[in-house]
Amino acid sequence: MYFTTQLEKLYKNVRCRLTDIQIACFIAAMVTGIVAHGYAMFNRISYHDNSASLFSLGGTYESGRWALGFIYDLQMKTTKLFAVPVFNGILSVLLIAISAMIIVKMFDVKSKVWAVYIGIIMVAYPVVTSIFSFMFTSWEYFLALLLAVEAVYFLEKKRSFARFVISAIILSISLGLYQAFFAVTIALFLVSMFMDVINGKITSVKEYVLRGMLALCQLVAGLGIWAIMRKLTQTIKGIEAVEYKGMSDGYSLALFPKRVVLAYKAFFGFFQEGINATAYLRIFTAFIVAVTIVQIVYALIVAKQKATIKCVSIIGLILLPLAMNVVYILSTSDEYHVDTLMLYGDILIFILPVILIEWFEHNEVFDGLLAKGVSCVTWIQIAVLAISAIGYVYMDNAAYMKGEIAVEQATAYFTELVANIKATDGFSDDMEIIFVGWNYIEDGTNAKVDPDDQLEAIKLEKYPRFTDIITYGGSRYFLQEHLGFGNDLLIEDDGTVAAEPEVQAMPIYPNDGSIAVLNGRVIVKLGE
Repeated sequence: MYFTTQLEKLYKNVRCRLTDIQIACFIAAMVTGIVAHGYAMFNRISYHDNSASLFSLGGTYESGRWALGFIYDLQMKTTKLFAVPVFNGILSVLLIAISAMIIVKMFDVKSKVWAVYIGIIMVAYPVVTSIFSFMFTSWEYFLALLLAVEAVYFLEKKRSFARFVISAIILSISLGLYQAFFAVTIALFLVSMFMDVINGKITSVKEYVLRGMLALCQLVAGLGIWAIMRKLTQTIKGIEAVEYKGMSDGYSLALFPKRVVLAYKAFFGFFQEGINATAYLRIFTAFIVAVTIVQIVYALIVAKQKATIKCVSIIGLILLPLAMNVVYILSTSDEYHVDTLMLYGDILIFILPVILIEWFEHNEVFDGLLAKGVSCVTWIQIAVLAISAIGYVYMDNAAYMKGEIAVEQATAYFTELVANIKATDGFSDDMEIIFVGWNYIEDGTNAKVDPDDQLEAIKLEKYPRFTDIITYGGSRYFLQEHLGFGNDLLIEDDGTVAAEPEVQAMPIYPNDGSIAVLNGRVIVKLGE
């Protein structure tokens, strides 16, 4: 047997299945991954959940992420788990790159320029940056993205009952890894249906409705399989679902319309939970969406289709912003809030115009006065798309810089605190160390590194200032990771010790007397 020959043959078979367009997309994504996220890959920026999960995958079965639980169980029995940024980061970018290639194939993108752009924007989009603050589980999350995309492509490529079942299973596994990419699946179905209308593949209202029903059934089936597996795995493991952002509070149908309105407001507000914290990115995103709407209207005008099917297809497009922001309607609890990590569905804001521009080019529809107007704004849109991609790469790096500064400052702060604790008169290493008012630190010596508050331009989830790190409820894990301090003798006061008269009389850290040995305990009064 010629093992090397067989391996080479396998490589050639895989390579032959990929077009030069897809390869260009892949290379662009991988290169962008290094430029946009190399900062996080080649440095260890670790705090909050990452400090708490250096050797785990965070919430798994208890959070409905049963597929993530399978990976956890497998790795703990084999490789063990380590939050390693280079391996996890590069594998994450690889999975995003493959997802981008599938989208290029799904929409039959013929231009290397636009294939490259799709690869770039899918990696540079700041949701990736937020997920990289959870480096311990980043590649598993992006495996969920890949499966969310594949679930659509697999069914759209050839519709059959067998493919429907397999597609639903693929979607359920994606949901079992990370539920937020469900928005990508829904949005891709809607965009695919619209493109099939203007391409003449859907020719009647009945056919459009049937396609929509098929997609809806696939989504429901995928959710159903996920829910069954969620209940089954929690029962087998003897685990109860955790309370997370009010998700277990029950769903109020009366509040559903309010959540739908909120989803649309969030979309057309263009802030995107901090992704577009800077004004120019909000303006650019609004312009891209506005021009895309113009392009959609023009595409419907020039498409050689019946007016009825064109009008019906508009319904799907009206639902598209809701699909991208479906995470807003997942719960009606007052405690529920959407953060940056959950908004990757909005990536379609940048992919849809690219697909439309390609359609215009290959259908040669830019004739007449109206066409010239659309062509003019499209050229401006192309420039804005390019600048936005570059801007996101820049802001990705700025976010990592903010995170690194915060880690360094928090480490220095806690280093001084630990030194002062150990230098306290009467200190012994077998004493309980009680932190009072940990969440309310009021240290007048804390300083900002940016006098003009430039770091406030970075509002991505999990990229805080150091003052947020030192007051965070999980700071114990930060202390353990970065200082080797914080064993079982470290106790966070629940208010009981704070109510003691002697403690109430103590000043707040770092003032003299804020650390003292009282009744055989070390009391550290950080705030009140």
